[in-house]
Amino acid sequence: MGRIKRLCHKGSDADALFYPQILRVNFRVSRSLVRAEQYAFSKAVNYRLAKQSNKNKSVVDKTVELYDSLPKDKESRMACIGIRDEIIRLNLKFFGYIANTTLVENSLYEDRFQTAVMAFLGMWWKYRWGRWAPENRKGDLSFGTFFKPRLSEEVRRYLSPVSYSTKRNLCIKAAEQLGKHWAEVRYEDLGLITLPPEDMNSLKAVLGVPYPADIDDYELFLESPEYSPPLESFVTDKYDTVEELLIQEMIKEESQLSGEQLLALSDLYTIDYQEIKAAYERALVMLYERLKS
Repeated sequence: MGRIKRLCHKGSDADALFYPQILRVNFRVSRSLVRAEQYAFSKAVNYRLAKQSNKNKSVVDKTVELYDSLPKDKESRMACIGIRDEIIRLNLKFFGYIANTTLVENSLYEDRFQTAVMAFLGMWWKYRWGRWAPENRKGDLSFGTFFKPRLSEEVRRYLSPVSYSTKRNLCIKAAEQLGKHWAEVRYEDLGLITLPPEDMNSLKAVLGVPYPADIDDYELFLESPEYSPPLESFVTDKYDTVEELLIQEMIKEESQLSGEQLLALSDLYTIDYQEIKAAYERALVMLYERLKS
C-alpha cells in the first residue's frame, strides 16, 4: 500500500508513466484480498462442518450407549420409558428427515412427523436386541439404517387415503416397469407402463382422485378447463346491422376477412366500401368480446 501512495504522489506529469504500475499493484492487492476472503470462508465452512460432524457423532454414540444400557428381556426393556424419551429427544432431526423424505400424497409435514414418532413408540425397543443385537450380526446396524425403512413404511401405511395393501401391490407392479420406488409412482406415469386392464383401471382410481372425505373442503379451489362456447352458437340469420353481417361472415369462414372479401360483400349488398371497412373494425371487437364472455 505504501508503494501505491508513493506512485500516486508522483504528480500529473508522471500519470501516464506510472499508471500501468499502479494498476498492476492494485491487481495484486485485490487478488490477495480475494484469496484471503476465500480462505476465511473455507475455514469457517470447514469449522461448521466439523462441529456438525462432532455433534452428529455424539448423538450416535449417546444413542448406542442408551440402547446398550437397556435390559435384555423384552418386558423390562419396553418398560424403560425414560430412556425411550431421551432417545426421541436426541433424534428429533431424524424424525424430521423421515417426514421430509417419505412420499405420501396430500399429507402435511406435521402429520408425517407425528406418525413417524408414533410408529417409533411401537418398535423403539427392538433396535440392538434379539437377532438385531451386534453379537448376532456380522455388521453393526446403525440407528438410521434400522428405523428409516420401518418408520417410512408405517407413515405410508397410516396416511395412505386408500387401502394400503391394494395400492402398494398395484404400485409395485408399475414401479417395476418404471425403475423407481413404488411410492413415487404418479398418475402421469401410467402412460409409460403396460398392465392388465383391471389393474390399470384400479391404478387410475387410486392415483387419480383426491381424498373423497375432504372434497367438500377444497372443491372450490380445484382448477377446471376454461369453457369456450362453440362458434356455431353465434350463428344466426337475424341481424340488421353491417357489423352483425360481418360477424356471421367471419364465423362462416372461421377466419378474419381479407380486403377482397370485404370488397365482394360491398358489391353483393351494395354497401359503400369505406362504410363496410369501418364496420369491419367494430365487428372484430364485438366478436372478440362475445368469444371471451
